[in-house]
Amino acid sequence: MRRTGLLIAVLLVAGCGAHVPAPVPQPLKDWTITATWNYNFTNYVPCSATVTKGCISSFTWGYLQGTTPIPLKTSAVSVCAGTTQPESCTDTTNATVGIGSIVPYIIASGVDNNGNSVSSSSDQGTAVNVAIGTPSGIDIGLQ
Repeated sequence: MRRTGLLIAVLLVAGCGAHVPAPVPQPLKDWTITATWNYNFTNYVPCSATVTKGCISSFTWGYLQGTTPIPLKTSAVSVCAGTTQPESCTDTTNATVGIGSIVPYIIASGVDNNGNSVSSSSDQGTAVNVAIGTPSGIDIGLQ
């Protein structure tokens, strides 16, 4: 019994070392990101309850950081509006964006005439450089 009590006391003391909390990582900036593109529905119309083949079902958009694709959102074809081809498309999401050069991309997904799921190649936009903002209102006191 005495050995058990001693063992418990040693374990309790050993477990009571100084605990230094890990630094809390700061969250990345959450951006409102708007994507705009054009799409020609002449050959593949939007999918619907009555059109299930030879149609476009969605658009996946995001950005490439280096060669890594970062998908941000899959949008329904209803984000495209208009009666003339190509139709203009716009959608918005909130997301974080890595620092550095990014290249936006859009992929169209749909169903071919045989009922198979198909996707377009990645159509890429112009590279954008995401930079760290410059600090302002700096006041450093010396003693």
